[in-house]
Parts: sequence; C-alpha cells; structure tokens
Amino acid sequence: MFMKNLILIFLFSPYFLFSQEFSFEINTNEGYIEIIYLLDNNKVFKISETVDEIYVFSSDSLAKNYLKTLNQNIIPKNKYQVGETTIFLNSVTSIDYYTNTTPSGSSGQIKSINDLIFTYAPDYSWNKNSGIIGELTQIGNTKITYWITAGYAEKGKFRGKIKSFGNKQFKYEGWSSWGEKTGMVGEITSIGTIKIYYYNTDYDKGYKGKLKSIGTVKFIYFGDIFNNNKANIVGKFKEQTGQDGRLIIH
Repeated sequence: MFMKNLILIFLFSPYFLFSQEFSFEINTNEGYIEIIYLLDNNKVFKISETVDEIYVFSSDSLAKNYLKTLNQNIIPKNKYQVGETTIFLNSVTSIDYYTNTTPSGSSGQIKSINDLIFTYAPDYSWNKNSGIIGELTQIGNTKITYWITAGYAEKGKFRGKIKSFGNKQFKYEGWSSWGEKTGMVGEITSIGTIKIYYYNTDYDKGYKGKLKSIGTVKFIYFGDIFNNNKANIVGKFKEQTGQDGRLIIH
C-alpha cells in the first residue's frame, strides 16, 4: 500500500521531482517580471534581458539559500566586471586577460578568474545591430545565445535578449496588433519547461497584458465590477495562489 501511494504521488505531482532552479522578482501591482534568478550548482545568475550579475558562492547550499531568500548580506564581496556583466566572488587566486591578438570585442577583457573561463560576443555586425557586443556567450561550460536576427525578433522586441542559457530555452511574445495594444510584445513566455502567461482577453479589463501565471503560480487582480470601480482598484493586485516546486516568487 505504501509503495502504491508513493507511485500515485509521483504520477499526480508532476513537479515532485524538480528542485528549485529559478526565482522571480515580480512587480505585482504593475504585473510583470522584473528579474529572473537562475541557479547553477554554486552559482546564481541575475538576468533581466541579458546576464546582469553572477554570484559565485563557496557552496551549492549557500547558492540555494540566496535563491530562496535574496539575502544581500551573503553575496560574495569581491567584484569584477566581465564584459557587460558583474561577477561577485569570495576569493580570487588568479585572473587572466585576453590580449590584443584575440577577436575584436574580447581584447582587454577578463579571460578567466580562478580558472573559470569567459567568452564574449565579438564585434560582428549582427552582434552590433543586436546590441550584444561584450555580452557573455560562455561561462565555464555553460553556453549563452541571444536572439540576433532582424525581422521577426526585432519587431517582436526581443532581439538582443537571451535565447538560451545552457539547455534552457528563452521564448518571448512575438508581435501582434492585440499584443502591441496590451504591452505584451517582447515579454517572456517560457524558460525551459516553465510556461508564463498573461491576461489577454477583452474580459480582463483593467489588467489586460498583466502577468497571469508562472508555472502553476497564478496572479489575480481586482476585476471590473461596480464596487471596485467606485474604489478605483480595478486592475490592482489582489492575490497570488498556487505553488510550483521548480521556482520561488519574491
């Protein structure tokens, strides 16, 4: 009986086996994602449209603790600039730099810290047009790609944003007339297996275009009814419901 119940837990709890890899900073009243944090062993990556900051902790457990708490007091104190990204480390034993014989866009940049190697987007025309020259394209064994094509990505307002981080794909809302009206164009719609939705029907008056859900976590706003209209609270954040074992909401 015990084994049967255990199997049922696995079958009906699809996120039971997932450990928390992401946390999201949400502007609840405005209804959008401000920052995404991604956990990778002892590192946490702070991501907006590109990688803003990297925190290298002394252990995996400290990195997990930061993902859950965003406690600024445990961020490593040593700070360096790697391209357009700031990296924080506890201790630095060695640093190497790219020389002037490397491709344009890397010359003079930090090549490695403590044998962690960094690669940058070179000074190619398509990278320049996408605004990613100097952005990190590889950190150790982790590769990063960006949306660099014109046309669809440019019109969709996600050209220059992260396309993949390791094995995780980043997708965004493409252009449409209704998406343009609601302000959804260019907003992130999935990271890996995590789906992200926005309110997009004519019934969502007052909060159309605002964040609806991340995974199984839902965001609810005050609806367009008489009392809410009189109080001028239509569209304001009401509550967050649900849980998702893959992520944390801040």
